[in-house]
Amino acid sequence: MTLGAERRWRSIALALWTCASIWFAAFERAHADEASGTWTGELEGHGSYYYERSTEVWVPTGRLSVEAPNGMRMNVSYLADVIASASIGQMGSDIDKVHVEVRQGIGTGFGKTIHIGENELDLSVNAIHSWESDYFSWFGGVRAGYLFNQKNTGVSLGVTGVHDSIYRNAREGQRFFGNLDGVTLTFGFSQILTPVLTFGAGYQLVYLTGFLGNPYRVPKIGPLPDMEAPPDTRIRHNLEFTASLYAPATRTTFQGFARLYTDSWDLNAITPELRIYQELGRDFGLRLRARYYLQGRTYFALEGTDLGNYAPGYTGPVTADPKLSGFHSIQLGGRISFALTAFERSFLRFFSRGVLDLSFDHQWTTVDSTSFGRRNFFMILGGRLPF
Repeated sequence: MTLGAERRWRSIALALWTCASIWFAAFERAHADEASGTWTGELEGHGSYYYERSTEVWVPTGRLSVEAPNGMRMNVSYLADVIASASIGQMGSDIDKVHVEVRQGIGTGFGKTIHIGENELDLSVNAIHSWESDYFSWFGGVRAGYLFNQKNTGVSLGVTGVHDSIYRNAREGQRFFGNLDGVTLTFGFSQILTPVLTFGAGYQLVYLTGFLGNPYRVPKIGPLPDMEAPPDTRIRHNLEFTASLYAPATRTTFQGFARLYTDSWDLNAITPELRIYQELGRDFGLRLRARYYLQGRTYFALEGTDLGNYAPGYTGPVTADPKLSGFHSIQLGGRISFALTAFERSFLRFFSRGVLDLSFDHQWTTVDSTSFGRRNFFMILGGRLPF
């Protein structure tokens, strides 16, 4: 699997997992009871599917979370990316083939909420390790969140680090090995303005150093092919604003997002997004969303048919990645969730607090690439079961 594809699927998987977690948080959750010594927790599982013209991805995920009577939280998770990519002329062949690659990841986390008078301090740590035949990644982080002002105001601070080992699986004489290291600092702020209106803002600073390209991409300098070689450092800035409004009369929640991005490669992007959550009776919930993404190009990326084809004598950074050029995309999607309360009065009442969900998203993009295509879609089927 290529480095660019690995990063893309890792981002997709994490984004989908985050969205699912946010949605599930809207449902009632059990908590451990210190007085009775009761342990509580929940089991989550999802299957995600992604499709574009040259690639299909299946992503099964599972997560087990438990909370001890003293309030200590623990979780373990597992994720697998099963990626099938079609390409013409793989390994010198002149016929079409399908290459299947599997990436696996395991994670764990610990946390505890400490009550300080009427306020709350939440501390957590987490670690993730993922691997495949040409990529190994170690990720770890700590986070602190503080709720005050009668829990109407919240601030958070997080620090994460990553170390990746990157390989190129090829014939003798064409092998490659490199490292990628990074540190991310995040800051968040949230405020309840009224009983139905909330506001949030966040900032993320990312510093990356090492090999930031793809050892399988082959741009050209004049007629001569060369391995991709972007700058070996990258500094990213992300700024996000969120507003949420609840309409009690219709039991509808409107959420608006605005994300601004810039980095040291002169790549700038803006992402507005609108989500609508609708309660449908006692057991059903619906979420609709529309997202627009607009991106400029990095200072060393070429556009259109010139992508990856540099003039003879060029000595600067080179890339053949179409997603470092300028493009925009539109994404529309929906999710339906179903609470299993119908089991409350049956012998299967253990499942009555479970939730099932199905989501579907379709994206149209102007990325100028014959391999990615200009349309893709992904869907998720899964649920969670508290205990």
